[in-house]
Amino acid sequence: MTDIVARLLDACNAEKNQGADFPTIWKTILKAHPYVAGSPIQDSGEDGPILRIPLITGQFLVFLGSNFSLL
Repeated sequence: MTDIVARLLDACNAEKNQGADFPTIWKTILKAHPYVAGSPIQDSGEDGPILRIPLITGQFLVFLGSNFSLL
């Protein structure tokens, strides 16, 4: 299970590094992925606004504007 989540994280960051914006990454990678448990949740962190994407593992992919990370 962690391999799939790690690959998902890597795929999102690779697309971001190639210039894709969040809506494009959401439509092409995240929205239909079987490990994504719901729509993005707007939140704020120490560095400003973030988007949290819930996963079926109970974890969240977090989009910070410049990259994705895992919580």
